[in-house]
Amino acid sequence: MRTLSVRLDDQTDALLRAFCARTGQTQSDAVKAGIAALAEQSESPGKLAQDLGLVGCFDSGVGDLGRNHTQRLREKPAGKRRG
Repeated sequence: MRTLSVRLDDQTDALLRAFCARTGQTQSDAVKAGIAALAEQSESPGKLAQDLGLVGCFDSGVGDLGRNHTQRLREKPAGKRRG
């Protein structure tokens, strides 16, 4: 079995200690479980958003946002006043 040393900032260390105290897991077991959980996440954020029905769920009324997003971002937002 391989040994790995990890440096944790104070906040992450506190989170790990609190989690282990709450669950009764060792720090090693908690880190192993966290790595296993991350490895199981095979879907990209985009795929997850699509599966949840979030892609295309809003209608801006502008049909070319995907193709011309750079140009649209450069345009002055509607209703914005100079002052």
